[in-house]
Amino acid sequence: MQVNIVARHFDISEKTREYIHTELIHRLEPVFDRIVNCKMVVEKTKSDYIAEVILHVPGETMTAKETTEDLTKSVDYVVKKMRKQLTKHKNKWKRPIDPDKQFVESTEME
Repeated sequence: MQVNIVARHFDISEKTREYIHTELIHRLEPVFDRIVNCKMVVEKTKSDYIAEVILHVPGETMTAKETTEDLTKSVDYVVKKMRKQLTKHKNKWKRPIDPDKQFVESTEME
């Protein structure tokens, strides 16, 4: 998975950048291993931090956004939201092809 981290209106330290990178890799990749690209946009307003994740998976682009007073809280919450979306997406693809199909039990012929 390719990870891009963008900071708007402020500079983030290398330590924070590493934290965001490891959170994205360790929390999202085990849920769905076919993630193509992940972009984390972190923005600072006057009193809050906004974290947004844009995730590209085959056939869909998913986004999640969270705003809190703390940068790490915003990152944690947005990653949690994205895990939920990925789990839904993964389960959607795991559904049977024909849900109305019924299996007929074989009976012994006497």
